[in-house]
Amino acid sequence: MKRVAIIGAGISGLVCARSLAGKFDVRLFDKSRGVAGRMATRRIPETGANFDHGAQYFTVRSAQVQPLLEEWIDDHIVAPWRGTVVVVRPGINTERDPTPRFVAMPGMKSLGKHLAESLTVRTQTPIVQALYSDDGWVVTTDKKQTYGPYDWLVCTAPPSQTNAILGSRHPFYAKLDEQQFDPCWATMVHFAKPVPVPYDAAFVHENPLRWICRNNSKPGRPLDEECWVLHANPIWSTENLERTSEEVTTELLEAFAQAIGQPLGEIRYVTSHRWRYSAPATPLEETCLVDATAQLAICGDWCSGARVEGAILSGLGAAEQILAAG
Repeated sequence: MKRVAIIGAGISGLVCARSLAGKFDVRLFDKSRGVAGRMATRRIPETGANFDHGAQYFTVRSAQVQPLLEEWIDDHIVAPWRGTVVVVRPGINTERDPTPRFVAMPGMKSLGKHLAESLTVRTQTPIVQALYSDDGWVVTTDKKQTYGPYDWLVCTAPPSQTNAILGSRHPFYAKLDEQQFDPCWATMVHFAKPVPVPYDAAFVHENPLRWICRNNSKPGRPLDEECWVLHANPIWSTENLERTSEEVTTELLEAFAQAIGQPLGEIRYVTSHRWRYSAPATPLEETCLVDATAQLAICGDWCSGARVEGAILSGLGAAEQILAAG
């Protein structure tokens, strides 16, 4: 059985691995403590707080992803989120956004954990180099440990990290080098009492924030714990990228009060997290990049529309081409 190494256990890497499993011997490597990448959930046991501080939800428009969505709903891993989502602009009444949205339960990370079941995943294993020879691909960790050889390599890391791992001689170096990413500061706030606004989430305009969300309005979350996630817009996040978490938290709490038009209540817990590679400035139009000669595939959530669904389609597309090449 041919062997495949996948760098990155985010959604695209996990979907790719699930599609190849049984036909290839697949191994995943991820530098983090867990799987799911930016579909992240943070739990604060001391206060009961629960935050989806990365991807907030996902939508499904593709016929390819619809069967997967139905399967995940049947397995009680995913459910529709029927919270009230609006658009907030200064001086203008809020407008409801009717887009159908879905979330994993009990946190966004749960979908990644579900996909990782039965797969071989090495977490806390940063891959810093991948080299191709006549024997195949060999990957090396930050501690100089090597794994391989593998017949195929799939890399799902952000483009700049992928280029650092693969070096300048791989066939997609120039295309990846062109990719630019917007960062995002995310603030997580646990309030003592419900925030008195008539909506559960909002796209915010003319404010340092672009998104605010009552996390406990999503199915599977603790209803009695008032937890909000605030995402700063790309311009503000870029301008304040290297500031401390404490400095960012203070300013984004002020921006939140401004957005909802009222002072904030008692806060039980608050912190901020920096997503340095939050979203591509210009998403790659291709679903994935595959070179059958080099037996190399590159995919990720920066391809095919840069949404969760795009990550799924990217992983499916890479697996399809690998299966076709044999």
